[in-house]
Amino acid sequence: MGLFLVLLALFQSLPVAVEAWEARQWPDAVSEWIRLSLLPAALWLYLRYFSFLGCRQCGDDTEHSDKPPHG
Repeated sequence: MGLFLVLLALFQSLPVAVEAWEARQWPDAVSEWIRLSLLPAALWLYLRYFSFLGCRQCGDDTEHSDKPPHG
C-alpha cells in the first residue's frame, strides 16, 4: 500500500515538473504547486524505502547469522 501511494504521488508530480521545465516557467495554478511539492518527498520516500539504493539490509546478514559481529 505504501509503494502504491508513493508511486501515485510520483506520477502526479512528474508531469507537472516536466511541463514546468520545458516551458521554463513556474506553474500558475495552486493545484499544480501542490502536485509539484509532492515530488521531493515522493522521490525521497521511494529511494529510501522502495529501491535497492536505500536498502539497509542488502548484503548484511549479521542479524541472522550465528557468528559474532565484526569488531
